[in-house]
Amino acid sequence: MAEHEWYQALRAEWKPARVRLLLIGESAPAADADDLRFFYAPVLTRADNLFRSVVGAVYERPTLKAGEPKAPWLTKLRNDGIYLIDLAPYPVNQLGPGERRRVLRENAPACVAAAEALEPEGVVVCHGPSFEILCQPLRAAGLPLLHEDRIPFPLGNTRAEFIEKFQRALTRMA
Repeated sequence: MAEHEWYQALRAEWKPARVRLLLIGESAPAADADDLRFFYAPVLTRADNLFRSVVGAVYERPTLKAGEPKAPWLTKLRNDGIYLIDLAPYPVNQLGPGERRRVLRENAPACVAAAEALEPEGVVVCHGPSFEILCQPLRAAGLPLLHEDRIPFPLGNTRAEFIEKFQRALTRMA
């Protein structure tokens, strides 16, 4: 299954000319046609945990409010060479645990190939279970994974830990 055209178009719009820091998430979130959510969506929502936390880690925790346009921050991320891809090309958050793991494992080789093609200076996997699946293949491909341990997805109770570990990973950039 391929990524939804809406997600593809937004990724393309915000892709840097040169990817310095590659972020890898699990997948775009499942949503209905009236409520498409995504890291690269134009408007900030309360559910934009990854976006808020990445911007917070990179740009010293600015105040971000639901309903605000993301374009100023997405422009900064693009200009700084920061780009997000996902392990799975379609939403997996509504799958059962076993099916979800299977889909993620099956998509690992394609994700690593996509990462290699981008030739990043550093890679951060922004989701613990995805890190467990990708850490060895990324290292085997010679990609510069910037952390040794999993970084939790930044939900409310893990946002501070995400930001701390993300910032620590950034210090390893060449």
